[in-house]
Amino acid sequence: MRTVTFSNPKVAERVNASFVPVWYNRGPGFHNCEKETESWIFSSSADCYPTKNICTFFLTPDLEAVYYVAGYWAPDLFLEILDDVLELQEEAGRAERHEKIARALAARHDELRRLSDKAPPDAGLKSYGSCRYEQTEHRHRPQCRYVVREALRYRREVHQSVADAGGAVPFGRVQHDYKYGNPFTEEAPVETVPTGFATPQAPSLPAQTPTPGRKEKK
Repeated sequence: MRTVTFSNPKVAERVNASFVPVWYNRGPGFHNCEKETESWIFSSSADCYPTKNICTFFLTPDLEAVYYVAGYWAPDLFLEILDDVLELQEEAGRAERHEKIARALAARHDELRRLSDKAPPDAGLKSYGSCRYEQTEHRHRPQCRYVVREALRYRREVHQSVADAGGAVPFGRVQHDYKYGNPFTEEAPVETVPTGFATPQAPSLPAQTPTPGRKEKK
């Protein structure tokens, strides 16, 4: 997030214009991720990687979390998330707006699911441009549709969970207990790590493409 997304000029401008950004380590110790792992994550899942390793919380001045996203999100996906969060600033009707956003995300998820595997790699993804990690530039591949589809499902689930809680959740409740996809994390006291951390897992493609009439679990 820091190297690719928060360093993006459009993201930086939007964040600085509408939010008060704060970066902090939740645990008593922290082991920085070496570049080899960062590069591996980017090359295997450049659009989104909702790992437990990092979480971006959107808080009110009273430390109520109105939304959050775990892991890495490419600049264009993160800008989309910022747009949704800006709709949640007013407390009145916030739970209903969460549900409205969740429905829109569900509809987009279903649109991507219906696309054929033979469709062009960027079909359904043209609003998400390329991004770069150091010298590596990401361009969409067929796998990206599945990754983004799962990202939409994850975002929808978080919106719905916060809506079910009334529109916001006390930060203390979700600071260490939030929804995430991959359990990979490097946040731990260094002295408790004998040889390193578990290897992050690449997003896998579904075993088979759902056939018409077959219901997919959500």
